[in-house]
Amino acid sequence: MAYEKQNWKDALQAAKPKGSGSDNDSDQREQKKIARLMYSRRVLEKSIKEYIKKNKSGIRYRDIEKIGRQYGFYIS
Repeated sequence: MAYEKQNWKDALQAAKPKGSGSDNDSDQREQKKIARLMYSRRVLEKSIKEYIKKNKSGIRYRDIEKIGRQYGFYIS
């Protein structure tokens, strides 16, 4: 009874190197970066829509650029 046959899944888990989970971390970082960018875009769109509602006379490029810079979007 001292020696029991090891399950193949347990053997596979034991054979994995410790650093094998690093791919998951980089994938999570990439997903967070994309989520942060999408959130900024939604907030920017909301601010621009509010600007358009307030200013019926028209849209000024420099005002839209100013709003964009507040949320980290730069127009080149």
